[in-house]
Amino acid sequence: MGLGIPPPEAPAPASGDEVAAWVGLSRLPGVGPRTIAGWVGRAGSAWAVWQHLPAFIQKRADAAEILAAWRKVDPAAILEGARSLGLTVLAACDPGFPALLRAIPDPPPVLYVRGSLDEAASVAVVGSRRATPYGLAAAERLAFDLAQEGVTIVSGLARGIDSAAHKAALDGGGRTVAVLGCGADVTYPPEHRRLALAVAARGALVSEFPPGTPPLPGHFPRRNRLISGLALGVVVIEGAGDSGALVTVDYALDQGREVFAVPGSIFSARSAAPHSLLRQGACMVENAGDILTELGLGSSVRSGPGGPCGVPVPAGGAEGAARLLALLEGGPLRLDELAEQASLSAAAVGALVTMLEMRGLIRTLPGQMVMRSPAGRGSGG
Repeated sequence: MGLGIPPPEAPAPASGDEVAAWVGLSRLPGVGPRTIAGWVGRAGSAWAVWQHLPAFIQKRADAAEILAAWRKVDPAAILEGARSLGLTVLAACDPGFPALLRAIPDPPPVLYVRGSLDEAASVAVVGSRRATPYGLAAAERLAFDLAQEGVTIVSGLARGIDSAAHKAALDGGGRTVAVLGCGADVTYPPEHRRLALAVAARGALVSEFPPGTPPLPGHFPRRNRLISGLALGVVVIEGAGDSGALVTVDYALDQGREVFAVPGSIFSARSAAPHSLLRQGACMVENAGDILTELGLGSSVRSGPGGPCGVPVPAGGAEGAARLLALLEGGPLRLDELAEQASLSAAAVGALVTMLEMRGLIRTLPGQMVMRSPAGRGSGG
């Protein structure tokens, strides 16, 4: 090959050295996953590339910068530091590296994992950080039902839809995986520390960034390709026209994943992303069974009562519905006001509002406002 490196048939180095070499290569500036994979393919191992790196970069314009980093980076120290924090470090060569992720066009050279990964069927649930009560209720119902069927829920630990999906998967007795745009030892957003611990205990926190990496804006698009890459399909629940969820969808399409969308209110700007996807041919989701059937995972999930997405009437639903209708007799209210005055959670109010709207008893208005339907007045609900 003319590079002065061992041929691919050379004996494999010790596994610790090989993993450390993958770690080192992943820390080189301007060198992406595809380049690293190409180098390793030519040399036969990451260790061979790391030991003979100058031969691989001699024609690159940024060779000096890469060489400076190569001399400075201590991959063994990074590896030891990660393990001392209780993280598992999976290199692309590791048999435990997720098979779905290995198959995408640009798999990460290294994963840092708190918790455990398995090969169970996974579905990603993503959407708006500023979700409506309806969106939160939809995410909770879908994630809960999928988890009860043994499907792992993948998301990004963000506020809104992500966190609702993680929590519901745990409530359903299932597993969930959170992919981070920071180190696996860093919690972002910080208020999700308890949730992150629960996810790690019943699934995994996953990052391609080494420990201590802060949550920089540029990390999240890269994070999104792993969310879709770890899943068989991506479900979008709410999002504006420029939602980050659409970045995940773009990756999903490149990776050959199924794309699903939950229809939302025509009065909500947060319906723009899922409705655009539906117009482009995404699979419409009304309940978890739609997802299971499309992915060939069976369709045994029970279909609960309620409106779109099978949003259920929560325990004590009749009493809660009557309370909402009584409150709305005084005029329209915002959903958050309705939840506060009814002393109910946002998710419960979202489910009840959906049910009552389907029955024609209330109407939703722009600005997350709700009012009694003239045709429904006088009805006991």
